[in-house]
Amino acid sequence: MDEFIYEHGIVLPMNTTDATVITVVLLFNCALAHQLAARHCNYGSPTKALLERAESLYQIAYNGQALGLKNTIFKLAILNNVGVIHNTLGRGEAAKASFDRLVSLMMCYIIDSRNNKKHLRLVQSFWNNVWGGIQETAPSA
Repeated sequence: MDEFIYEHGIVLPMNTTDATVITVVLLFNCALAHQLAARHCNYGSPTKALLERAESLYQIAYNGQALGLKNTIFKLAILNNVGVIHNTLGRGEAAKASFDRLVSLMMCYIIDSRNNKKHLRLVQSFWNNVWGGIQETAPSA
């Protein structure tokens, strides 16, 4: 399966002065850079190291965002990308846990955004990852 990686780095406005927000955004962008770099390596030690570093940076960013950045899309992107990393590294249970959290958060987000079509289209690719994971792990009849 060709999984969707949320690959849009975050650009901070020039007038951003909140150190917490700046730190969390820099962590996210660094994690994303590691994940995208790993995609261009042949699987092996360098790829695994890049993905593991990306996962750690995403986790720090996700935990740190609770201190100041209250952005649901940010959380969705991290949960999605961490789930993709777990899948790539063959960690099926961890991927499932990430995608389960992603589904829960998406359900809340959809309810809150039901009148904003732009926001609803944004989560479509996340759903594709979740649905693809369900199809791959579903038992045959």
